[in-house]
Amino acid sequence: MKMRNYSDSDFPLLEQLLKETGIYEPYDRRHVFKRKVKHDPESIIVAEEGGRILGCVFLIYDEWNSFIFHLCVHPEHRGRGLGKMLIERAEGVLKSRGIRRCMLFVEGKNRHTVSFYKKMGWFLLANDVIAMQKDYDYP
Repeated sequence: MKMRNYSDSDFPLLEQLLKETGIYEPYDRRHVFKRKVKHDPESIIVAEEGGRILGCVFLIYDEWNSFIFHLCVHPEHRGRGLGKMLIERAEGVLKSRGIRRCMLFVEGKNRHTVSFYKKMGWFLLANDVIAMQKDYDYP
């Protein structure tokens, strides 16, 4: 198993993984990922084995409050510790930059993952948070 930073040639396999795991979003587009890694080359981490992308994690670095999102592992490869390795790698990147706080969001449909995050040392802030979003058009 190899953990490494995303490269543009990974896009087709990463897109497929995001769709297969049910976390694909409309903004998961190649040009968006290109901009993301141009801004921060370590912001998308993939787990690769035998030429397949088996897992990924995205991160957003901010000195005040960083975020981890899009953590996923292909269903056929769960239970092997890939999720743990991915989140530890993401946390390592952020810690090396001196962050003091990191957050993540768990969607209602993924409540089953809360126990995983608790085992990894994360704690629940609130049960009644309302997530809001505003989208902007861009090229």
